[in-house]
Amino acid sequence: MINKIFILFSLLFIIPTNVFARCAVCYTNGLSGASIAVIVIVTSFILLFFANKLLKKILKI
Repeated sequence: MINKIFILFSLLFIIPTNVFARCAVCYTNGLSGASIAVIVIVTSFILLFFANKLLKKILKI
């Protein structure tokens, strides 16, 4: 069980990601700040929902 949790955290935090230096509104070419915020909120809700389901299966709660 500890190995599964370690693998999950290593996938989330150890793998390096690219950082973009441009602002979000400039990078999306025409989307307003409000629409970007809605996209981020909905996407994070969906990701957290599935992560919760996955962790419940892994930890068997």
